[in-house]
Amino acid sequence: MLEREAEEKEFWKKVRAEFLLDPDQVFFNTGTLGAMPRRVFDRVVKHLRLTAEKIAEWDYYGADWIFGYQPWTEIREKVARLLNCEAREIALTENATAGMNYISNGLDLKAGDEVLGTDQEHPGGESGWLLKARRSGVVYRQLPLGKPINSPQEVIETFVKAMGPETRVLAIPHIVTGSGAILPVKELCAEARKRGIFTVIDGAQTVGQIKVDLKELGCDAYYGSFHKWLCAPAGNGFLYLRQDRAGEIWTTLASTQWNNQEDHGFRLSQRGTGNLSLLFGLDEALDFHFELGPERVYARIKALGDYLRARLREIPGIKIFTPLHPDMAAGLTVYNIEGLTGNFIQDELWKRGRLRPRSMGEIYGVRQSTHIYNSFEEIDRTVDILKDLASGR
Repeated sequence: MLEREAEEKEFWKKVRAEFLLDPDQVFFNTGTLGAMPRRVFDRVVKHLRLTAEKIAEWDYYGADWIFGYQPWTEIREKVARLLNCEAREIALTENATAGMNYISNGLDLKAGDEVLGTDQEHPGGESGWLLKARRSGVVYRQLPLGKPINSPQEVIETFVKAMGPETRVLAIPHIVTGSGAILPVKELCAEARKRGIFTVIDGAQTVGQIKVDLKELGCDAYYGSFHKWLCAPAGNGFLYLRQDRAGEIWTTLASTQWNNQEDHGFRLSQRGTGNLSLLFGLDEALDFHFELGPERVYARIKALGDYLRARLREIPGIKIFTPLHPDMAAGLTVYNIEGLTGNFIQDELWKRGRLRPRSMGEIYGVRQSTHIYNSFEEIDRTVDILKDLASGR
């Protein structure tokens, strides 16, 4: 057992060395932007340099030197492998917000049709529906969730009771960005399907953090970002549309493939000229993730998150807003200390230990992300400082 633990510790130490992070600083804000591995950074820079130096060699006979016009099926196939779906069901976007807007803009909804969401949405998950409500008279209803949520059943009951004859869309996060709560989306999608409700899941915080199996989840649409937990460059996201529902979504940004009904993912990837160097960074990040082993990555993130939450409970006056139910939390933890603010905790952790979580404001303290480049020792250092803060030292 001790030998196995030593091997595991050495493995993650080597993984940490694959990142360019300053060794004197600890990054705990993957929920906003992940750190790129060295190989991802090098792949992006290599292609940027090629474009700068050798652009005259682009003869238009082969693949483009820009993104936006070709299907890039080989990269979409890697995404599909990760998410368990078909490549033609995957559109490559800039981020989760783009995917959300493609759905809210693309669905035919009329005045009085109801969209159900939560009262803890990220702006990127709600704003397209707020716009739809203002422009088209759609009713966007945000149901209250606990903070923390006590159990999956609590969430299921809240939404099932709210589903009515006017409900057309269920649009909810898979992981709540402001609490780290993992919602029971599989069960909610099943309930929505019984009633003919279109399901849209916000996966901005999931891919690279927890396993996402789209066939198992059974949703109609799922969008997300690759620049967080998958550690790809910013500017990479995706939209999944189940093949048998994809034809219901109008194209928002129309280009050559705007009416391609055979490959909806290609149709919805079209947005004009994009940065191919960043897309190659995504390709490299996917390879890195597969080589590490997705299940091993998810287990490491979960173990670190569970350890942080367990240690936080040792601190007098601590309030944890992330669910303590074992199925409802992974690598995001939101907490506060009575009488303190998020800005104060964030700044003190940086000042005293060069530890960087993210402030969540006056009430909710800080959000601390635990990823594969973090360690149990760094969590211990965090808790030692928090104990001092809680005792007024």
